[in-house]
Amino acid sequence: MNTIIAKNKGLFILSVVVLIPLFVCALINYSIDRTLKWSLFPSGALIMVWTTIAPLFVLKKNKTLGLFLGLTITLIAYLFLIQYLVGDKDWFMPLALPIAILSLFSFGISLYLLTNRNINKFYAVAITVFLFGVIVNYGVEKIVDNYLKEKNTDNNYNILTIAISIIISLFLFVIGTLKKSNPNK
Repeated sequence: MNTIIAKNKGLFILSVVVLIPLFVCALINYSIDRTLKWSLFPSGALIMVWTTIAPLFVLKKNKTLGLFLGLTITLIAYLFLIQYLVGDKDWFMPLALPIAILSLFSFGISLYLLTNRNINKFYAVAITVFLFGVIVNYGVEKIVDNYLKEKNTDNNYNILTIAISIIISLFLFVIGTLKKSNPNK
């Protein structure tokens, strides 16, 4: 009987590379304290890596979408697992989930732009730099400030990062426009 893993050497190797450390961590954890508590941290991360990379080996089309969906589903589940294992119930919803959603949204847009052959790559990179350097950067600062219930007064690094990101985005946009208007250069 042929399975997907047996047909695909890359997926088989990835699965072995993930399963061996997963099993070793579980075995060591259980042999030391008869629980699987700490081994769930690396095991969850390994499962997240597997579900993110596996679609690249399995799917013929929409590999990027498969990668993104694998990452999205498992990242949020992994953050929830960490909250459960740590025992602190007050950080997932107000802190981790909004940051994950903001980051995944920006990552999804960037993946689409960077893998779409019809979009000028300079524009795609300019938008990606702007998304992460300005939008995600500013959003994470506000989410953390709200979580900590205080205003971050020392945000000089954040302002500098945003300014540099805007400059780089504009620079890439101009290059993209010049390349578009004069494709021979």
